[in-house]
Amino acid sequence: MRQATPLAAIATVFAVEAAAGAGPVLVFPLYLTIILLTALQLSRAESLATAVLVAIAIVIPPLVRADQPGDIATAVLLAVVLIAAAVAIIAVVSQVRQKAATAQRRADEIAASEERMRMMLEAAMVGLALVDGDGKWQQVNDRLAVILGRSRDELPNLTIEEVTEEADREVLGEALGHLRSGDIVRWEADLYQVRGDGTRVPVSVAISTAPTRTSGQSLLLVQETDISPRKRLDGLRDCMVGIRHVIVSGLTWEQAVPQLLGGLCSHLDLDLAQFWAADHDRQALRVRHYWHREAAGFEAFREESRATAIPMGSGLLGRVWQSGVVAAIEDLSRVSDYSHSDLARAAGLNSVLAFPVVESGVVIGAIELLARHVREVQDDEVTMLSTAGVEIGQFIRRSDTAQALRRSEADHRAIFERSPIGIVRVGGDGELVESNPAVLSMLEYDFEAMRSSAWPDLLRAYDQAAARQQMAPLLAGITSGSSVQIRAATAGGKWLWLQLTATSIPDSNGRPEHVLVMIEDVTTVRETSDQLAEALESQRNANANLEKLDHTKTEFLSIVSHEFRTALTGIQGFSELIRDGGLEAEEVRAYGGYIFNDADRINRLIGDMLDLDRMESGRMSMRSGDVDINEVLSEAIERASTGLSAVEFEADLDPRLPIVSGDRDRLIQVVSNLVNNAVKYSPDGGRVTLSSRGDGGFALVSVTDTGLGIAPDEIGHVFERFRRVRSGAAQSIPGTGLGLTIVKQIVEMHGGRIWVESAVGHGSAFHFTIPLAAEDASPLQRRHA
Repeated sequence: MRQATPLAAIATVFAVEAAAGAGPVLVFPLYLTIILLTALQLSRAESLATAVLVAIAIVIPPLVRADQPGDIATAVLLAVVLIAAAVAIIAVVSQVRQKAATAQRRADEIAASEERMRMMLEAAMVGLALVDGDGKWQQVNDRLAVILGRSRDELPNLTIEEVTEEADREVLGEALGHLRSGDIVRWEADLYQVRGDGTRVPVSVAISTAPTRTSGQSLLLVQETDISPRKRLDGLRDCMVGIRHVIVSGLTWEQAVPQLLGGLCSHLDLDLAQFWAADHDRQALRVRHYWHREAAGFEAFREESRATAIPMGSGLLGRVWQSGVVAAIEDLSRVSDYSHSDLARAAGLNSVLAFPVVESGVVIGAIELLARHVREVQDDEVTMLSTAGVEIGQFIRRSDTAQALRRSEADHRAIFERSPIGIVRVGGDGELVESNPAVLSMLEYDFEAMRSSAWPDLLRAYDQAAARQQMAPLLAGITSGSSVQIRAATAGGKWLWLQLTATSIPDSNGRPEHVLVMIEDVTTVRETSDQLAEALESQRNANANLEKLDHTKTEFLSIVSHEFRTALTGIQGFSELIRDGGLEAEEVRAYGGYIFNDADRINRLIGDMLDLDRMESGRMSMRSGDVDINEVLSEAIERASTGLSAVEFEADLDPRLPIVSGDRDRLIQVVSNLVNNAVKYSPDGGRVTLSSRGDGGFALVSVTDTGLGIAPDEIGHVFERFRRVRSGAAQSIPGTGLGLTIVKQIVEMHGGRIWVESAVGHGSAFHFTIPLAAEDASPLQRRHA
C-alpha cells in the first residue's frame, strides 16, 4: 500500500498536467513534494525509483506535445533537478533515519536500564530512599515503606526525623546538618524509628550524599535495614548471658535481683521490671523487688503495685502464676483485665510481659516487664524467658540454701562461742585446735596456755578415767556417747570436777579427722549429792506421812463406823422398847429424846462429811451479806448454856465492832463447832470465853477454854482432816476429826484465817478473823458506841 501511493500520486499529477496542458515548471513543486514524501516514507531504492518515474513524467508531456525545444530543455533540466533533489533528500533522510535509530536504541537501552534499576530497587531487601537536604522523603522503595509501616504516598509528606524515635532525633539532626554542610559524606548508625501504628522498629541507617546534576538542590541517599531479628536475637542472647553471669557471680538473691531485673530491661528494651513473690501460704502474689530506667512518672504505678495482692488466676500475673507459662499484653489500650492499666498508661507504659519463676516444678513467683512502646512477643523470646524463669528459680533455691547454710554456720559458731558448756576441737594427733570461751573461763587459762599445758593433762586424765570405765581412749575415734568425770585444777589452783563427752568427726573418707569434746563443770553436782541424799530422806519421810495419813483415814472410817453403829444401836434399842409397849409416858418421852439425840448425831456427822466434800470440790456456795458477829456469838452462848454441861460461859464482846461481810449460817456453824469443841474438851467443867474486837479491816473472834489443852506436837495438825488429839485424856473423847477442818475451810472462804494457841492442862484459844463490811455501807448497817 505504501509503495502504490507514490505511483498513484505521480499518475494523478501526470494526468492533471496532460489534461491542462500545464508546463513542467507548474508541476515541478508537486513532483518535488512526491519525492520528498516518498523519501520520508519509503526505502532508498524505492525513493530513487520514484524520482526516476517523476523525471520521466515531467519530460514526457513536452515531448508528446512537441513543444518548443526550450520547453523540452526546461523539462529535462527540471527532471535532472528532481533526480538530484531526490538523491540529496534520500541522503539526508538516510542520515536522519540513522541518527533517529541510534537515538531510539539509546533511549531503549536507557529505559531498559531504568526498568532493571527499578526492579532491582523494588526487589532489594533493604530500604532505599532519597531525601532532600531538610530530610524530606523524595522517593522511597517498597521495602522502606514496609519497614516504616507507611504507604509510599504518605512518606513524601513526612521527614526522616519525624519517623525517628524522639530519643534518636537529636543525633540524626546533627548528622543531617554535617551531610548538608559537606563536613561528612556518609553517616551510619543504629536507631529506632516509629511505624505508622506507633510501634518501634530498630533499623541500621546509612546516609550519604547523592550526586545530582540539578544545581541548587542536594539529595541524600538513605539506606535502611530492619535489624529487629538481629536486635532481638542479640538481646535474647545477651540477656541469657547476663542472667547466667549474675547467677554464677556468687551473690545472694537479695543482691542479685536488681541486676537481674535491670539486665532484662536493658537487653530486651524494656522500661520497668517487678518481681512478684508468692506468699508462704500461697494465697497471693506481692511485689518484693522492682527496677526501672531513670525516668520520672513511675512512682504512682510502683506504689500501687506495692499495695496490691494478686490472687491466683486473677489478671495477667494471676494467670501466669496459675498456668506457669509466659503471657503478654502487647497493647494495654486494647485490654481491660490488667489491674493497673490506667496507672500504667498514665506512666507512659503501653505493653506488659510476664513470665513465671519456677522452682522444682512449682511456680514461686513471676517477673513482670513493662515497656513504653507497643511490642510484639516472638516465640524465641517466650522460650528464652521460660528458660530464664527456671534458672532464676533454681538460683533462688540455691541462694536460699546457701543463705540457710551460712545462717546455720553462723548459728553453730555462735553456739560454739556462747555456749555455757565448754567445747574444744582436737586434731587427729591430739593437738588442741580451738576452744570456746567457756572452757578458757572455766579453767582460767588463755588459749596458748590451755593448748601447751592444761590440755595435755586433761587428755591424760581422760584416757585414765576411760580405761577405768573400760572405754576407748580419746583419740581412738570410737564414739560411745558415754562421759567420764575427772579432777582438774584451774590456773588459780581451784580443783574442779569436769565431765568430758567426746564425739568423733570423720573426714570425707570416714576416717576420724577431729574429735569434739564437751566439758562441763559438775563440781556443783558432786557437792549437791549430799543434798540429794537428804532430799531422798525427806521423800522417805513424806512417804511415811502418807502412810500415817492412810492410817488416819482408816482410823476415821473406824470412828465413823463406830459412831454410826453406836447411834443406830441406841435408836434400835429404844425403838424396840417403845414398840413393845408397857411404858409410862415419861419413859416414852425419855426414850424418844434418846432416839432424837442419836439421830441428830448421825445427821451432824453426815452433814459434816457433805460440807467438807462440797468445800473441797468448790461446789459450796456462800450467801454473803451483812452480819452482826456479836449477835452470832451471843446466840452461840445462849444455845450452849441450855445444855447439861458444867462449863461456865463468859462473853467479852466489843460493842463498837462494825458488822462483818459473810454468810451468817456458815459463821454460826464455825462458832458452834468451836464452842462445842471447847465444851467437849473441858470434861471437868471450867470456863469458855467468847470475845470479839476490831483488828484493822477484820473482826477478830476468839473462843477460849480452860480444858485439857493440846500438846505442842499436835497443834500443827489440829485442822487436818480426820485428825484428832490422841494425847492424854483427850484420846477417849469421841469425834470424827472433821469439825475443825470444816471450820478452817469456811473461814478461808470468807477471806479470813484461823489459828490456835494451847498448852496442855491450861486450855486452848481458837482465833479467827472475818473481813468487815465495805466502807460505803449505810449508817444503819453499822453499829457504833
